[in-house]
Amino acid sequence: MVDFKFPECKTVFYTLNPETGKYQKEPERIPFNKLPYELKIEPTQDPKIKANGANEIITGRIRNGKREFFTGMVPLFNSTQNYLGNDYQLTAKGKKNSLVVFQFSTDNTRLKIYYFNHYYIHNRNERLKFVSTFLNNIGDH
Repeated sequence: MVDFKFPECKTVFYTLNPETGKYQKEPERIPFNKLPYELKIEPTQDPKIKANGANEIITGRIRNGKREFFTGMVPLFNSTQNYLGNDYQLTAKGKKNSLVVFQFSTDNTRLKIYYFNHYYIHNRNERLKFVSTFLNNIGDH
């Protein structure tokens, strides 16, 4: 196996609240504020998002007229557990993309998110290759 050093990522855990149908962030010793407390998954109607391979979106609440978080979820490798998305932040130097990997438990009651802050691979095939290598190396997918 090739020794590959992955960029730093933050792992955040969520648990499904069956009463609201939303995933709620589990307590963290050091909070990661780029992901909101609650996330909701729903089908998308947007043709541009569907054209990217995502039939579902994952979103946070709307605060001050803006979503706290929003991305399409592209299924990885015909999986119902692993999905790929992205996030971005506008900075003084322009738009900074971040790669986001979503991993659901087999019963969909837990969600693990790997957030690669300001790390993104623009080439789709290279991005998929990276995520495949990452998931194979964490050993719990």
